[in-house]
Amino acid sequence: MVFVMALSGCMVTKSTYVQKEEEANALAKTVSDLDQKNKELTARNEKLQAESGDLNKQLAAKDDLLQKKSEEIARQDAKQAAMVNEVERMKAQKARSGEADIKESPAAGKSAGLKSIRMKVLSGEGKIDSAKRMAKRLTAMGYKVESVAMAENADYPANTVYFTEKYKKEAKTLASRLGKNTIVKPLTWKSVFNIIVVTGG
Repeated sequence: MVFVMALSGCMVTKSTYVQKEEEANALAKTVSDLDQKNKELTARNEKLQAESGDLNKQLAAKDDLLQKKSEEIARQDAKQAAMVNEVERMKAQKARSGEADIKESPAAGKSAGLKSIRMKVLSGEGKIDSAKRMAKRLTAMGYKVESVAMAENADYPANTVYFTEKYKKEAKTLASRLGKNTIVKPLTWKSVFNIIVVTGG
């Protein structure tokens, strides 16, 4: 009986040992699995960190490129603004120059000054229509045409501006406005008109 009890005790002890060993093996396997998972997580974390570093580098490069583009756009805007200002300055200068030319030019002076010139238009082409057209043109320029008639001759090769002694400057200015082929001559006969324009051509 004592042997049986002892044998029973050995069996219990062996069974407990086996159970403990199995528990230890299971625990060891669990620890090994956890360690493996921990390694996998560590590797994944390192990979994510590397990818994050690459993304940060790409983002930094894009930010740098964007900064350069912004600076380039700012320079272009400044350059364009400077060009606009220069154009406006040149326009203003031209306008002032034009005003000065108008003030200095007798032919482009005030209408009252132009209309004070006594003017007559003659047709030197044999047709009164040419004199009428010239009269209308001179009126549009601001002159006052008092008379339109036919010239004694109809063989004038070009428009001719005759002037009295005191109106030489005005005659030359008028001739320049009528065209480069216009002829300017002094009046060689007495007339109540200061300037006589004869059409020709």
